Amino acid sequence: MTTMKRASRVLVSAVAGLLIGAGSAAAQGSNFVAPATADPQAAAGWSLTPSIGYSGAWDDNVLVRGNGDLPAEDFVSMINPRGALNFNGRRSQLSGSYDGTFELYRELSTLNSYDQRASLFAQRLLSPHVALFGRSSLAKVPTTELSTFVGVPFLRTGSRLIDGRGGIDVAFTKRTSAVVSYNLEWVEFDHSVPGSENLQGGHSQGASASLRHDVDARLTLTGDYNFIHANVVAVNQAFDIQNWWGGAEYKLSENSHISGAAGVSRLGVTELTEARVGPALRAGVVRNFRTAALSVQYSQSFVPAYGFGGTMQNQELSGRLQAPLARRVVASTGVAWRRNDPLTQIDPPLRSFWLEGSVGYAVTPLVRIEGFFAATRQTINRPGGETDRNRFGFQVITAKPMRIQ
Repeated sequence: MTTMKRASRVLVSAVAGLLIGAGSAAAQGSNFVAPATADPQAAAGWSLTPSIGYSGAWDDNVLVRGNGDLPAEDFVSMINPRGALNFNGRRSQLSGSYDGTFELYRELSTLNSYDQRASLFAQRLLSPHVALFGRSSLAKVPTTELSTFVGVPFLRTGSRLIDGRGGIDVAFTKRTSAVVSYNLEWVEFDHSVPGSENLQGGHSQGASASLRHDVDARLTLTGDYNFIHANVVAVNQAFDIQNWWGGAEYKLSENSHISGAAGVSRLGVTELTEARVGPALRAGVVRNFRTAALSVQYSQSFVPAYGFGGTMQNQELSGRLQAPLARRVVASTGVAWRRNDPLTQIDPPLRSFWLEGSVGYAVTPLVRIEGFFAATRQTINRPGGETDRNRFGFQVITAKPMRIQ
């Protein structure tokens, strides 16, 4: 199963480069959360890693109001219990995680909440050339700033997201492999907060297929297709989206990869719009230095938007960098920009921006102290449509991996 292993290594490198540092940023509400996947650093067999963290942060816009309103500032204390369960076997892998956060505000105690994230990944090798896999994630968060929500204005209202994917990975030859999967997503918003009544929510399901062929040790040709059938619950509006890509990945060196793909996005006919066709693009660069990691990714395609209830052309540019400053000191930063243009005339366009950074010091192998900063900004084409939020503070994290006999 050489091709599958090579593809998996490339994917793990890309994800790690883009999302490195996300786990350490989770206590302050990171927008860069890694997808569920196996933990290659976990010990063979079963292992459990309980963890707990405490953080304190100053928030200059806890109510996530537009710049025309008077922002509310407050200091928030966060207690962050976490846990990770892993199994690495000869033919099977399993990785599950749970991340909860008690948020306690000094002045605005009515905002106190308990927010949760969970993920699960499982893979079973049926033969040297065939593997089944499944991954899912759940997020229950107090605001809509979670970067997974496309086409949603930033509001302080309860948001819930469930995402799942399952499929099969097949290596036809040493050079050619394919992945076919079924995907589903469910989004819901709390409408008890003023301004959130226009958030629609909804669900989608679909399928995706990816074909890879290794031309040689450096060059891989790729072809991808996905189909999404989405339904906006509040207005009972359904629509279909199809995306096609053709591209390539090239290995510049053992530590550097570039990738690119181009194709077509198509929105089927709906009650609000005629069929639409637009470009589908993807590009990425992953560079692992001796001690640092850098990744930059760009994508453009049609996507469901559950905020206003419709479809948007989504453009997204993101980057991630981690670098050691000293033997026990590591700095990391992440930045993301998103442009959402509606395919109907009734919805406003959105421009969103996220920035995070942290510097951490390993006091002992089990205890880490970090200082962090996080900023978000969004612009909507309407009065009072600019929203800014900045948070900075510190956190202390302790974790201890344990083998389960």
